[in-house]
Amino acid sequence: MHTAIHYSSIHQKITEAGQIFGIQVAISDWIKAFMRYGGQDRFTFIIHQQEAMHELKRMAEEVSVPASALAFLPERLPRESFRGIDQIFRADPDPRHLYWQRNLSPDLNFNFCGLIHALAEKDACAVLERHCKGPSTATDALICPSRSIKKVVQNYFEHFSEFVRLRFNGSYACPIQLPVIPLGVDIDRIKAKVTPEKRTTQRQALGLGDDDLAVLWVGRLSYHIKTHPIAMFRAVEEAAKKTGKRIVLVMQGYFFPEEAEKNFKALASAICQTSEVHFIASNDPSFPDGLWAAGDLFLSLIDNIQESFGLTPIEAIAAGLPRILSDWDGYRESVTHGEDGFLIPTLMPSSGDGGNLAELVIGGREPPAVYQANVAQCVSVDYMAAAEAITKLTLAPALRHRLAEKARERLSAYHWQTVMEQTVTFWQEMQAQRVSSPKLPIVHPCAPDPFTMFEGFQTSSLKDTDQIRLILPAEEISRLIQHPMNMIASPMMVDGEQLQALVQLLIKEEKQSVGQLCQALASAPHERVARTIVWLCKLGIARWEGEGFKV
Repeated sequence: MHTAIHYSSIHQKITEAGQIFGIQVAISDWIKAFMRYGGQDRFTFIIHQQEAMHELKRMAEEVSVPASALAFLPERLPRESFRGIDQIFRADPDPRHLYWQRNLSPDLNFNFCGLIHALAEKDACAVLERHCKGPSTATDALICPSRSIKKVVQNYFEHFSEFVRLRFNGSYACPIQLPVIPLGVDIDRIKAKVTPEKRTTQRQALGLGDDDLAVLWVGRLSYHIKTHPIAMFRAVEEAAKKTGKRIVLVMQGYFFPEEAEKNFKALASAICQTSEVHFIASNDPSFPDGLWAAGDLFLSLIDNIQESFGLTPIEAIAAGLPRILSDWDGYRESVTHGEDGFLIPTLMPSSGDGGNLAELVIGGREPPAVYQANVAQCVSVDYMAAAEAITKLTLAPALRHRLAEKARERLSAYHWQTVMEQTVTFWQEMQAQRVSSPKLPIVHPCAPDPFTMFEGFQTSSLKDTDQIRLILPAEEISRLIQHPMNMIASPMMVDGEQLQALVQLLIKEEKQSVGQLCQALASAPHERVARTIVWLCKLGIARWEGEGFKV
């Protein structure tokens, strides 16, 4: 089977040292893993940039593949360049013009396969649309790193099919396959960073004693496009109060954008009075091997639709750390709750309550980060459940060890060799089934409701029968709702007077159902009230009591 990699430069101008974008790492690691474990002696790349050629040669050098083993074909001449190729792969979901280029010549009969990383960017729907509108076939595919991302794609394809039905009184279903194959991790590289000597050195540099608990977070520090930290701050603070132990949340990464640093630190100072929060730059020379060795447990309460799989939770397994993760998207797929880690419940409004948010992406009026941040403001992570999990692990070192050891049983599934073997096997099956009679759809809708498209991410959806209980005094409520990090989506919520009325209703009664609250605020649209309720839960002002599980 002759496979070619369609490659675009991943070089990106970085304004601050230490900034690493996940998609760059994922694509680079995938290419290098293919060179090591793809089972080919020669590697064909379709390119249209000189920089792309230089990047690929550097990657080959890193994995000891000689430059002579690389072959480069120009993209601009597909009739000649693509002849004899069985499979064209892109390490992103964009088919570009490949479906149409395949149709240009009877001599071209390759399959296309893409790889999804995240689907919350500005042009995500437009990219998926190309698979529907182009002449794709049943042996083309998009590899999904998690079942949650597969659900997103299926939701979009259903959205597209419904548009065709309503607009043209016809029927259409995108034929491409959606296999679930996880991304890989360089397990040996992480293991080499967690020696006893490195643990001693890193903890001393952080000022941690033997009895102190280091709760580790690794990743981009962005409340717009990664995660809002309030649930993590609240969780470590509650755990510190309950245990009486010194608990330190160590967040290693870089702030994005730069002005996020001030807000992160201000919110941490406001919430973490008993616990501590240390922010360590990803390129801090004091920690050349990162902080994996220093940690006692790994905490990541992601709440953003930008996430899709989560490499750091897998790296945490390799580092030997027990994990507390939000029950969200692909994060949940590397944890069996209570057996090899803890999953923390998440909540977002029901399908249909995000129409205004969807409108933000139409016409490019808002940057993707604004859309993602607005959606994330309507996602709540149960910080009290997270606090209980941290408390358990703080008081039971044996439990930390047991969870970490149990999680190690999963590691082989995320070794790049395993991932490549699965991928190549799938390609071979596709080649054996290849057909060449595509049907051509003709429409391209975009911007579905985010709570419909991403409905597979959360633990539960808000229901009218769910109970909401106020848990903070009035002075704390006022302080929290005025913080700039918490007001990103205020135009998507109820107005000021309605918010006051909603809070007063919760003060008057110990708890009320969502339906009762919506009925009492009949002047506000149901979807605004629903979003506001989840937002209040997100900030820890109210507590949701509905179906779901707890630690």
